[in-house]
Amino acid sequence: MHRPPVMTDPPANLLGDAALNVAASRSLAALGDACHREIERLMGSPTVGLYLLDDEKPCLFYSREAPEGFIREYSDEFDKCDPLLAFVCEKGRPVDGSTLVGATSWQACNNFELLRRWGFMHCMAGPLRVEGRVVGVVYTANRGSTGPYGSLEVDTMQVLCRAGSLALATMVETGRLDGAPVAWIGQSASTPGETAPAAGALGQLPTRSRAVAELVCHGRSNKEIARALGISAHTVKEHVAGLCRKLEAHNRTELVQRLLTRH
Repeated sequence: MHRPPVMTDPPANLLGDAALNVAASRSLAALGDACHREIERLMGSPTVGLYLLDDEKPCLFYSREAPEGFIREYSDEFDKCDPLLAFVCEKGRPVDGSTLVGATSWQACNNFELLRRWGFMHCMAGPLRVEGRVVGVVYTANRGSTGPYGSLEVDTMQVLCRAGSLALATMVETGRLDGAPVAWIGQSASTPGETAPAAGALGQLPTRSRAVAELVCHGRSNKEIARALGISAHTVKEHVAGLCRKLEAHNRTELVQRLLTRH
Protein backbone atom coordinates (compact mmCIF):
# COMPACT_ATOMS: atom_id res chain seq x y z
CA MET A 1 0.00 0.00 0.00
CA HIS A 2 1.28 3.43 -0.89
CA ARG A 3 2.15 5.57 2.14
CA PRO A 4 3.01 9.27 2.00
CA PRO A 5 6.32 10.62 3.26
CA VAL A 6 6.43 10.86 7.05
CA MET A 7 5.75 14.39 8.24
CA THR A 8 8.94 16.07 9.38
CA ASP A 9 9.02 18.15 12.54
CA PRO A 10 8.04 21.71 11.46
CA PRO A 11 10.57 24.46 12.22
CA ALA A 12 9.93 26.27 15.51
CA ASN A 13 9.24 29.57 13.76
CA LEU A 14 6.70 27.95 11.40
CA LEU A 15 4.76 26.25 14.19
CA GLY A 16 5.02 29.34 16.38
CA ASP A 17 3.66 31.56 13.60
CA ALA A 18 0.81 29.09 13.06
CA ALA A 19 -0.06 29.15 16.76
CA LEU A 20 -0.05 32.95 16.80
CA ASN A 21 -2.30 33.07 13.74
CA VAL A 22 -4.84 30.77 15.38
CA ALA A 23 -4.65 32.44 18.81
CA ALA A 24 -5.29 35.86 17.24
CA SER A 25 -8.74 34.79 15.92
CA ARG A 26 -11.54 37.02 17.21
CA SER A 27 -14.60 35.28 15.74
CA LEU A 28 -15.69 31.70 15.15
CA ALA A 29 -15.39 32.18 11.39
CA ALA A 30 -11.85 33.56 11.78
CA LEU A 31 -10.94 30.67 14.10
CA GLY A 32 -12.19 28.17 11.53
CA ASP A 33 -10.30 29.87 8.71
CA ALA A 34 -7.08 29.98 10.75
CA CYS A 35 -7.33 26.32 11.82
CA HIS A 36 -8.06 25.22 8.25
CA ARG A 37 -5.19 27.26 6.82
CA GLU A 38 -2.61 26.08 9.36
CA ILE A 39 -3.70 22.42 9.42
CA GLU A 40 -3.48 22.30 5.63
CA ARG A 41 -0.15 24.16 5.60
CA LEU A 42 1.53 22.08 8.33
CA MET A 43 -0.03 18.66 7.69
CA GLY A 44 -1.33 18.81 4.13
CA SER A 45 -4.78 17.89 5.46
CA PRO A 46 -7.37 20.18 3.81
CA THR A 47 -10.63 18.80 5.24
CA VAL A 48 -11.49 20.50 8.54
CA GLY A 49 -14.57 20.77 10.74
CA LEU A 50 -14.95 22.67 14.02
CA TYR A 51 -17.70 21.98 16.54
CA LEU A 52 -18.89 23.51 19.81
CA LEU A 53 -20.37 21.10 22.34
CA ASP A 54 -23.89 21.60 23.72
CA ASP A 55 -24.68 19.00 26.39
CA GLU A 56 -21.94 16.87 24.79
CA LYS A 57 -23.63 17.09 21.37
CA PRO A 58 -21.30 18.55 18.71
CA CYS A 59 -22.75 21.58 16.89
CA LEU A 60 -20.89 22.38 13.68
CA PHE A 61 -19.85 26.01 13.27
CA TYR A 62 -17.22 25.71 10.52
CA SER A 63 -16.23 23.29 7.78
CA ARG A 64 -14.02 23.29 4.69
CA GLU A 65 -13.57 20.62 2.04
CA ALA A 66 -16.22 18.43 3.71
CA PRO A 67 -19.24 17.36 1.58
CA GLU A 68 -22.63 18.37 2.99
CA GLY A 69 -23.79 14.76 2.80
CA PHE A 70 -20.84 13.62 4.90
CA ILE A 71 -21.57 16.26 7.54
CA ARG A 72 -25.28 15.42 7.56
CA GLU A 73 -24.63 11.68 7.96
CA TYR A 74 -22.20 12.29 10.80
CA SER A 75 -24.72 14.52 12.58
CA ASP A 76 -27.65 12.12 12.05
CA GLU A 77 -25.96 8.83 12.81
CA PHE A 78 -22.52 8.97 14.36
CA ASP A 79 -22.03 11.95 16.67
CA LYS A 80 -23.60 10.02 19.58
CA CYS A 81 -21.24 7.03 19.22
CA ASP A 82 -18.02 8.64 17.99
CA PRO A 83 -15.02 7.09 19.80
CA LEU A 84 -12.79 10.04 18.85
CA LEU A 85 -15.23 12.54 20.36
CA ALA A 86 -15.54 10.44 23.53
CA PHE A 87 -11.75 10.19 23.86
CA VAL A 88 -11.16 13.91 23.28
CA CYS A 89 -13.83 14.88 25.81
CA GLU A 90 -12.50 12.46 28.44
CA LYS A 91 -8.74 12.82 27.94
CA GLY A 92 -8.54 16.38 26.63
CA ARG A 93 -5.94 15.67 23.96
CA PRO A 94 -5.89 14.94 20.21
CA VAL A 95 -6.12 11.44 18.82
CA ASP A 96 -5.99 9.68 15.44
CA GLY A 97 -8.83 7.22 14.83
CA SER A 98 -6.66 4.32 13.73
CA THR A 99 -4.34 4.81 16.70
CA LEU A 100 -7.28 4.94 19.10
CA VAL A 101 -9.02 1.71 18.12
CA GLY A 102 -6.20 -0.14 16.33
CA ALA A 103 -5.55 -0.51 12.61
CA THR A 104 -7.67 -3.66 12.18
CA SER A 105 -10.56 -2.46 14.33
CA TRP A 106 -10.50 0.92 12.56
CA GLN A 107 -11.46 -0.66 9.24
CA ALA A 108 -14.46 -2.31 10.93
CA CYS A 109 -15.47 0.89 12.75
CA ASN A 110 -18.62 2.83 11.81
CA ASN A 111 -16.55 6.00 11.61
CA PHE A 112 -14.28 4.45 9.01
CA GLU A 113 -17.28 3.24 6.99
CA LEU A 114 -18.68 6.77 6.93
CA LEU A 115 -15.31 8.22 5.94
CA ARG A 116 -14.79 5.61 3.22
CA ARG A 117 -18.21 6.24 1.66
CA TRP A 118 -17.20 9.86 1.13
CA GLY A 119 -13.68 9.21 -0.12
CA PHE A 120 -11.76 9.65 3.17
CA MET A 121 -9.49 7.20 4.97
CA HIS A 122 -8.40 8.56 8.34
CA CYS A 123 -9.41 11.32 10.72
CA MET A 124 -8.02 13.06 13.77
CA ALA A 125 -9.76 15.10 16.46
CA GLY A 126 -8.46 17.58 19.04
CA PRO A 127 -10.02 19.55 21.92
CA LEU A 128 -10.93 23.21 22.32
CA ARG A 129 -11.00 24.13 26.01
CA VAL A 130 -12.34 27.00 28.09
CA GLU A 131 -11.68 27.18 31.84
CA GLY A 132 -10.19 23.71 31.86
CA ARG A 133 -13.06 21.84 30.22
CA VAL A 134 -13.50 20.63 26.67
CA VAL A 135 -16.12 22.79 24.94
CA GLY A 136 -15.31 22.15 21.30
CA VAL A 137 -13.61 19.77 18.88
CA VAL A 138 -11.45 20.26 15.79
CA TYR A 139 -11.59 17.47 13.20
CA THR A 140 -9.47 16.87 10.14
CA ALA A 141 -9.56 14.02 7.63
CA ASN A 142 -7.43 12.80 4.72
CA ARG A 143 -8.28 11.08 1.46
CA GLY A 144 -7.16 8.24 -0.79
CA SER A 145 -4.30 5.96 0.21
CA THR A 146 -2.89 8.39 2.77
CA GLY A 147 -1.93 6.64 6.01
CA PRO A 148 -3.06 7.47 9.55
CA TYR A 149 -1.93 10.62 11.31
CA GLY A 150 1.38 10.10 13.12
CA SER A 151 2.75 11.45 16.38
CA LEU A 152 4.09 14.65 14.77
CA GLU A 153 0.68 15.47 13.30
CA VAL A 154 -0.96 14.76 16.66
CA ASP A 155 1.56 17.02 18.44
CA THR A 156 0.96 19.75 15.85
CA MET A 157 -2.80 19.45 16.37
CA GLN A 158 -2.21 19.81 20.11
CA VAL A 159 -0.40 23.12 19.60
CA LEU A 160 -3.09 24.46 17.26
CA CYS A 161 -5.89 23.37 19.60
CA ARG A 162 -4.23 25.12 22.53
CA ALA A 163 -3.94 28.27 20.44
CA GLY A 164 -7.58 27.88 19.40
CA SER A 165 -8.55 27.48 23.05
CA LEU A 166 -6.90 30.81 23.87
CA ALA A 167 -8.82 32.45 21.02
CA LEU A 168 -12.09 30.88 22.15
CA ALA A 169 -11.57 31.97 25.75
CA THR A 170 -11.01 35.55 24.56
CA MET A 171 -14.24 35.42 22.52
CA VAL A 172 -16.14 34.29 25.60
CA GLU A 173 -14.64 37.05 27.75
CA THR A 174 -15.40 39.75 25.18
CA GLY A 175 -18.92 38.55 24.41
CA ARG A 176 -18.17 37.59 20.82
CA LEU A 177 -19.90 34.22 21.13
CA ASP A 178 -23.34 35.68 21.79
CA GLY A 179 -25.93 33.72 19.87
CA ALA A 180 -23.91 30.50 19.69
CA PRO A 181 -26.23 27.59 20.65
CA VAL A 182 -24.30 26.36 23.69
CA ALA A 183 -25.25 26.70 27.34
CA TRP A 184 -21.72 26.85 28.75
CA ILE A 185 -20.94 30.31 27.34
CA GLY A 186 -22.67 32.25 30.11
CA GLN A 187 -21.16 29.98 32.74
CA SER A 188 -17.64 30.46 31.35
CA ALA A 189 -17.42 34.25 31.20
CA SER A 190 -14.69 35.50 33.54
CA THR A 191 -15.48 38.26 35.99
CA PRO A 192 -13.72 41.63 35.47
CA GLY A 193 -10.08 41.52 36.45
CA GLU A 194 -9.77 37.76 36.27
CA THR A 195 -7.21 36.10 34.06
CA ALA A 196 -8.60 33.12 32.17
CA PRO A 197 -6.95 29.80 33.05
CA ALA A 198 -4.17 29.04 30.63
CA ALA A 199 -2.93 25.98 28.80
CA GLY A 200 0.48 24.36 28.87
CA ALA A 201 3.31 26.21 30.58
CA LEU A 202 1.13 29.29 31.22
CA GLY A 203 -0.53 27.73 34.24
CA GLN A 204 2.84 27.26 35.97
CA LEU A 205 3.79 30.95 35.91
CA PRO A 206 3.32 33.65 38.58
CA THR A 207 0.17 35.72 38.09
CA ARG A 208 1.77 38.79 36.47
CA SER A 209 4.07 36.79 34.19
CA ARG A 210 1.12 34.61 33.19
CA ALA A 211 -0.94 37.67 32.25
CA VAL A 212 1.93 38.98 30.10
CA ALA A 213 2.44 35.53 28.55
CA GLU A 214 -1.24 35.19 27.64
CA LEU A 215 -1.21 38.54 25.84
CA VAL A 216 2.02 37.61 24.05
CA CYS A 217 0.26 34.44 22.83
CA HIS A 218 -2.55 36.65 21.53
CA GLY A 219 -0.04 38.58 19.42
CA ARG A 220 -0.11 41.81 21.44
CA SER A 221 2.85 44.20 21.31
CA ASN A 222 4.71 45.33 24.44
CA LYS A 223 2.94 48.70 24.33
CA GLU A 224 -0.46 47.04 24.02
CA ILE A 225 0.33 44.69 26.91
CA ALA A 226 1.51 47.61 29.03
CA ARG A 227 -1.75 49.49 28.43
CA ALA A 228 -3.87 46.42 29.14
CA LEU A 229 -2.11 45.60 32.43
CA GLY A 230 -1.39 49.15 33.61
CA ILE A 231 2.39 48.68 33.72
CA SER A 232 5.28 50.23 31.80
CA ALA A 233 6.49 48.93 28.45
CA HIS A 234 9.92 48.48 30.08
CA THR A 235 8.39 46.18 32.71
CA VAL A 236 6.66 44.20 29.97
CA LYS A 237 9.98 43.87 28.13
CA GLU A 238 11.60 42.51 31.30
CA HIS A 239 8.78 40.00 31.76
CA VAL A 240 9.13 38.83 28.14
CA ALA A 241 12.91 38.53 28.50
CA GLY A 242 12.44 36.53 31.70
CA LEU A 243 9.96 34.22 30.01
CA CYS A 244 12.39 33.67 27.14
CA ARG A 245 15.16 32.75 29.59
CA LYS A 246 12.90 30.44 31.60
CA LEU A 247 11.63 28.59 28.52
CA GLU A 248 14.92 28.79 26.56
CA ALA A 249 13.29 30.72 23.70
CA HIS A 250 15.45 32.83 21.40
CA ASN A 251 12.66 35.11 20.18
CA ARG A 252 8.98 35.93 20.59
CA THR A 253 7.82 33.29 18.10
CA GLU A 254 9.74 30.52 19.88
CA LEU A 255 8.35 31.80 23.20
CA VAL A 256 4.76 31.39 21.97
CA GLN A 257 5.52 27.88 20.75
CA ARG A 258 6.98 26.83 24.11
CA LEU A 259 4.14 28.42 26.08
CA LEU A 260 1.62 26.48 24.04
CA THR A 261 3.41 23.14 23.91
CA ARG A 262 4.93 22.63 27.35
CA HIS A 263 2.83 20.94 30.03
